[in-house]
Amino acid sequence: MTTPLSSSGQPWQPLPNIDKHCFGCGPDNVHGLHMTFARRGDQVRAALTIPGQFRGWSNLVHGGVIATILDEIMSWTAIVVARRFILTRSMTVRYHRPIHVGATVSAIGAITEWRGERRATVRGEIFDDGERLCASAEGDFALFTKEQFSSLGIIPEEDLRLMAEGL
Repeated sequence: MTTPLSSSGQPWQPLPNIDKHCFGCGPDNVHGLHMTFARRGDQVRAALTIPGQFRGWSNLVHGGVIATILDEIMSWTAIVVARRFILTRSMTVRYHRPIHVGATVSAIGAITEWRGERRATVRGEIFDDGERLCASAEGDFALFTKEQFSSLGIIPEEDLRLMAEGL
């Protein structure tokens, strides 16, 4: 993948929020990360400054929060690029360099492998403001049509309808 700050000639297009109360992207979740997303071609990006409340040991961002950011960027990538509803089946995280609380980072995601119509492998990466790779992940995602996802009974039909409009 290209780094999030590199130019490919195309501008990043902001994406609408899907769930106002999501821990990762919900603007109305007072305890959340408030991630916002943009798309350029087959990549999705999020930029955020990580507040001190997500501190782990000393002044470092908690590894679980870093994993959450990676899961969120990969999930949004799968949703937006595949135009499907998704569930994370598994993910592997690799921590390359520490991220300090208060840091501004960019996360970027791309589908690396289509595995039929029901699964995709997605890669997520987090870069610091110097474009250095801080963390990466690879995830296996289950892909669902609206009807398939509805049959799971995970979210209310009205929320599912609103999400489908965003796809």
